[in-house]
Amino acid sequence: MADRNLVVLVAWATAACLWAGAAPGKEPAARDEAASDPPRDAREIVLDEKASGRVFAVRTARNVVTVVEFPEDLVGLPACGDCEDGQGPEGDALYRMEAVARGRYLTLRPNPVARRARESDPVTTILVRMEHATLTLYVEQVERGRADTRVVFTYPNRSADDEYLRVERAKLELEAAARAEAALTARFLRSFAEPHRCVSKSARVRSDDLVLEVREMCYFGREVIITLEVENRGRDPLEVGSVVVNRGSSKREYLSEKTIEGDRPSTAVVALHLEDGEQVRGPYAVTLQESGGRGRVVAIDHLEF
Repeated sequence: MADRNLVVLVAWATAACLWAGAAPGKEPAARDEAASDPPRDAREIVLDEKASGRVFAVRTARNVVTVVEFPEDLVGLPACGDCEDGQGPEGDALYRMEAVARGRYLTLRPNPVARRARESDPVTTILVRMEHATLTLYVEQVERGRADTRVVFTYPNRSADDEYLRVERAKLELEAAARAEAALTARFLRSFAEPHRCVSKSARVRSDDLVLEVREMCYFGREVIITLEVENRGRDPLEVGSVVVNRGSSKREYLSEKTIEGDRPSTAVVALHLEDGEQVRGPYAVTLQESGGRGRVVAIDHLEF
């Protein structure tokens, strides 16, 4: 009888130990499985004419970055009730938000060091302004398996509209470029029917390591074109500012390089239109201003055809 009781006692103790050891073991396994559940795929939300009056849920989770995409550029930065800039050091805001004004995206992730997250529900609202709609996002922190990795807001039939607009815009740009090129060619050819002349020059002036030289002057009717060379004889880069001519109007200029490296030249061309009564012969004065640096100014005057 004693042996039988001993066997029963051992069997009961073994079962109790197995039950006690198995039960706690299941909970960590379940937690590990839940923690490894991947976040949800991209979620698309189609906006209608009542979108500005609705609130849209965006679900985040720890160690998950949620990307929110909008159908048009943002007007200014979104306003968030409890977010901080994702570029700076982590503070105690609930969420880290990164967005760019005039962009179409923002990213969200929970702030793991937020103190307030332990004192209240980790939720906040974000106000997003676009050109044609204003959206309110309700951001909450959920389990990893329920979190959004990407939320895409779209307009109805937007993909088809975008493709149509892209094709039409390309057509208009090609037509505009063709018209501009035709007008420029006609104007250029017409200028040869008017009195015209080009003369070579070698007028030069220097200020320290900055050298300005007038190489050629041309006129076609009432249009005057002056070709210059700007040379940097120093070692540090030189920033070219404005090029000013004392006569004419509708001035246009071309610079092959705005920033001239050391021991390098740059070509500049200035075009201007003479008003009625202004003598084509001259004299002309050309002034060049250095942008930044020492702010040097060089000028060449008494230029004539």
